[in-house]
Amino acid sequence: MSTFDITLPVTKAVVFPPRCVVCEKKNPDGSIKLSILGIKTAPLLVMATDRALDLDLDPKYYGMNTSNKIEGIPACAGCATGLKWYHRLLKFAYYTAWLPGMVPILLGFSIYLSMPFMILCAISPGVFTLIFPPSFGASFWDGKANFEFKSRGIAEEFLKLNDEAALKSAAPQTDMKAASLGDPEKSE
Repeated sequence: MSTFDITLPVTKAVVFPPRCVVCEKKNPDGSIKLSILGIKTAPLLVMATDRALDLDLDPKYYGMNTSNKIEGIPACAGCATGLKWYHRLLKFAYYTAWLPGMVPILLGFSIYLSMPFMILCAISPGVFTLIFPPSFGASFWDGKANFEFKSRGIAEEFLKLNDEAALKSAAPQTDMKAASLGDPEKSE
């Protein structure tokens, strides 16, 4: 399946259309707050130079997980519960999916057979979200927030509400290909 993605700067306050992000009902009876994992990284060249020259740069340059909270996501009461559980289980899976991959190693199987299985286990949450994307998701990477919608209509409304300010404040940071909604992009 695919999603319709809108990329904005992380610092931009976003406004959601008054429709449930799951069932698309107008003026839903509630809203939810989601906590979604993200990562801050330095450019590859900076990290490679640091390691080659054995410099001691600020640790903020290295991959650190962040937990980004998105508030005010409109959702019906029943839809909100399912969406919250999807994201809770996904976050848990990202941290623990590699554990089953340790079983063959602990049982004494060859490392050449065990490592592919461990890698498969570790990437399984990401593959799962590509096959079964949530109605609403987001990913945060290097100062950008990528909002992923299963519904094209909600994505277009979200874009209309947030596009003008995004283009004025951070034109180089806005992903215009994703913002145009010409073709759905695969979510990550």
